Amino acid sequence: MRAWCPRCDAVRPGATACPACGTTLATLDDTGPADRPPDLPPPEAAASPPPRSRLRIALAAATLVVAGLAFVAGRSIARPAAAPAAPATPTTTTTPDPGADRRELGWTASAGGVTITALEARRLATERRETIAAITFRIQGVPGNQRVLALRGLRLLDSGGGVFATVDQRQFGSEGGAPVEAADGDAGTYQVLTGPAPRLSSLARIELTSVVAVQPRDQTITIDTADPWPAGPRMQAVAPSGRDAVKDDRGSEGVPFGEFEIRVTSAFVRDGLAVVVVDASTGFRGVPGEFLALGAELRAGRRVLCARSSLLGEDSSQQSVQGLVLSCPTRPVPELTVAVGVGARTIPLEATLRP
Repeated sequence: MRAWCPRCDAVRPGATACPACGTTLATLDDTGPADRPPDLPPPEAAASPPPRSRLRIALAAATLVVAGLAFVAGRSIARPAAAPAAPATPTTTTTPDPGADRRELGWTASAGGVTITALEARRLATERRETIAAITFRIQGVPGNQRVLALRGLRLLDSGGGVFATVDQRQFGSEGGAPVEAADGDAGTYQVLTGPAPRLSSLARIELTSVVAVQPRDQTITIDTADPWPAGPRMQAVAPSGRDAVKDDRGSEGVPFGEFEIRVTSAFVRDGLAVVVVDASTGFRGVPGEFLALGAELRAGRRVLCARSSLLGEDSSQQSVQGLVLSCPTRPVPELTVAVGVGARTIPLEATLRP
């Protein structure tokens, strides 16, 4: 048996007290190696718990992951199966109706030596985005080839007898009707504009009762042109050989427009051309809402060189000269005659135009 001094930290064999310091010795067990139990591994140190903040972050992340997986699973389960794609619709091209905006007519009627033909109908768009119709007529056989001013009693009817489209009315003294506009470059051809119009295919017939035209040119002023006419661009002034004006106090078919004069204010000639200015502003007093027709032509003997017409009072808002200018190609002649007609007259033409 051995003893150990805890104060001197020394082994003291065979003694009960430390010989050096007198401290009581502790007895040591001298068991042999064969009797000693096998050495056990030292106990592992307990793992220190993770910090509390890291644990909270890990739990939050795990919660978010689980929630996301649950949402995706729910969406995939609840979403219905995709509908099969619809078959492709074949593309179709609509061909415009060739008669939608223009229609050839060729409807003709005659009475009293006057022939009227409806040539064509067209649809036009106005500035107000309205669709109107333009009807083109050819009128032949008017006495003296006077300009046509209007068509009286004009009715445009559809296949059911109803109104295809309305037309405006204008008063020319005591005569009135649907006004017409002369077509450029085509003598005897006129155009009527309507109000809003449907498809042209629904126009079935056209009715009218008479034609309103300018009065015959029965008053004349003679111009002496016996002197040689200059060649080239320079023009020579000429003057009437007698009176230079005619008076009119009839108005239009008895409607008083006031006594006024129709005067040749100037005239010029050169080789190949004659120009005459006719003024009707002296003494003219218009009637509101009415127009006075003035027609004039320039003659060389019995040959008519050219003719023009004008409507007095057409632009009452401007203080402009009321009249017209005759510019006629002609060879030199010794005398020119200006023939004028004032007012309007009615030429009966009871007609129905249809296919």
